[in-house]
Amino acid sequence: MDKEELINGYFEGVLTKEQLERLALLRETDTEFAKDFEFEIALQKSLKKGERQELKEMFSEISSVKETPETKVFQMRTWLAAASVALVVGLASWIFFFNNSAIDTEQLYAANFAPYDNVVSPIERGNEIEDLRTMAFTAYENEEYTKALELFSRLKNEQNEPYIDFYEANLRMQLGQPAKAIPLLKNYIDNKGQLADRGLWYLALSHLKLGEIEACKEQLGKLIELGTFKTKAAEELLAQLN
Repeated sequence: MDKEELINGYFEGVLTKEQLERLALLRETDTEFAKDFEFEIALQKSLKKGERQELKEMFSEISSVKETPETKVFQMRTWLAAASVALVVGLASWIFFFNNSAIDTEQLYAANFAPYDNVVSPIERGNEIEDLRTMAFTAYENEEYTKALELFSRLKNEQNEPYIDFYEANLRMQLGQPAKAIPLLKNYIDNKGQLADRGLWYLALSHLKLGEIEACKEQLGKLIELGTFKTKAAEELLAQLN
């Protein structure tokens, strides 16, 4: 068994104990053999055994000129290296295309979400805080979202007005809790709150944040059908999801 066959036999797993001992000795004493062997090890990381055998057979069919063992090894190594590079480049291109063609829900969410304005209890700057609702919306407008959530929870225990679910859902979304926002929005929409069409928009975005594309598209479709709020934005987002 010559040196090339020894290397091939190693990767094909057919060497005897004596042949493995010879291979180990050559790696230590033959610099050129050691380089060839290390090259094959690197090549195996990008080519499976079956692919390597297929490439070897293809090379044998293409090679029609009788060559010395040294030339054959060099040319085969060069050809396999080129094939390996092509394989890696092709795989990288496929991964790049796949990743870039995938829907980036996080980016779409960030581009479309903003907490809804306070239209229930507008705050006039400089006025004294008179009640819990005013305190809750003051915190909301000041972007003190954790504080606002606590105040809205207290307000819900005292009043349980429908709008509280809507604004609590906005707070949950702002605080990165879309899963908790969804039941609040569904309840608000089912109860036909005055901002129900707004609720559809935020419900769609909550599903988007969770990567639930079909559920998001369903809510966007309902919103577009209503045509009363964010119709153009909903159409654009739906187009990006399709």
